[in-house]
Amino acid sequence: MGIALKGKVPSIDKCYKLLKRYHVPDHIVQHSKTVCKVAVLLAEKLNEQGENLSIPEIQAAALLHDVTKMEGLNAGQDHAKTGKELLVKLGFQRIGEIVAEHIKLQEERNSPPLSEEEIINYSDKRVMHTKVVTLAERFADLRKRYAVKGMDKNVVQRIRGLVYETYDLEKRIFAKLDFTPEKLSDLLERKWSEKHIS
Repeated sequence: MGIALKGKVPSIDKCYKLLKRYHVPDHIVQHSKTVCKVAVLLAEKLNEQGENLSIPEIQAAALLHDVTKMEGLNAGQDHAKTGKELLVKLGFQRIGEIVAEHIKLQEERNSPPLSEEEIINYSDKRVMHTKVVTLAERFADLRKRYAVKGMDKNVVQRIRGLVYETYDLEKRIFAKLDFTPEKLSDLLERKWSEKHIS
């Protein structure tokens, strides 16, 4: 199942070593593990329906999508961009490409087939800290967090754009599946025991 790999992909063990090497805080590692579980579940179910998603790429990109997040927050940088730069420098070009789009997808990503980028982007939007939540809950939390920082109009517009984009992506993903977005959390609990990716 899944497509041939398009470049070097770090193993799960290597991903954890990289998270440690780059001093990623535990709460971000735990968030990334939950995103990984969501993304792998969705990718496996989509592959059963004829999609051609690479599970190893999805696992690695999910675990490493926030590898430069703390550094980005501290320096006021886009951690999707710095994450991509770091991963490309380490020789993981394809994983870097996926990580680059985990916050905002490129404009042309709205036609079949579904991509690894879209699965990681959507999965990240469904995980608040380590809990699987609805898109409405996730975006409400984002608005609240940015309100504390004093949102400017550009940020408000960006979040509004992300909301529309993500709901559209959710429709495209679940049109191919035999369960609803609301059932994702229950399915996840049934499927994953901690030994899978810890």
